[in-house]
Parts: sequence; C-alpha cells; structure tokens
Amino acid sequence: MKIALAIFLFLHGFAHLVGFMVYWRLLKDKNIPYKTTLYPGNLEMGEDGIRLVGFFYLLTALGFGYIGYDLLAGALLWSRYIWYVAGFSILLCTTGLPDTRYGILANVILIIFLIMNYQYSWII
Repeated sequence: MKIALAIFLFLHGFAHLVGFMVYWRLLKDKNIPYKTTLYPGNLEMGEDGIRLVGFFYLLTALGFGYIGYDLLAGALLWSRYIWYVAGFSILLCTTGLPDTRYGILANVILIIFLIMNYQYSWII
C-alpha cells in the first residue's frame, strides 16, 4: 500500500509540474493552452502574475515528490505534511478550472484515502 501511495503522489506531483511548465511557457501543447487568467477567465493575472501561479505549481509538485520520498524512506512526517500539500493543491487547482478538474478529483481521492488510513491503519 505504501508503494502505491508513493507512486500516486509522484504522479500527482508530475501533473503539477506540467502546470508549472505551461505557465512558464516551457511546454507548448495545443491541448494545454497558455493563458494569463484564473477562475475560468474571470481574473486577469498578467504575465508576471501567472508566472507566480506557475511557481506555486512547482512548489506543490516538489511537495508531493518530497512526501512520496519521505513515505518510501520510512519517515513519519509524510502524514503531517500531506494534508497541507493536498489542501494547497485543491486551492491551486480551483484557479484553473475546468482544465484542472482531474487534479481536484485526485486530491479528493487522496484525502478519502488518508481518512480511511487513519481509521484502518493501512500505512504506519
């Protein structure tokens, strides 16, 4: 179970890395459009503002990667930090709706797993 959760965290972190690359114009894909607005076009951020949002995507990606590594290494801090990173990820994903709806779903699945983990102690 520990390895499956770590893989899930790494993949979710990779998805946030894609958000960073799009907002910093490091990834150009016709399926992932570059935009400078948040909240489905309701908040104009400009070039610098959207790069700041991209930086937050990078921090979230690193956070998920760190937590995945921490989990595999056997440290106990992952269970404390994962709540903060998942919560921040949900907030960040709401800014990019509807493109980031699957990220919100991934966070909800992660939170449900964490609640059940506390109940049934799948990962200690």
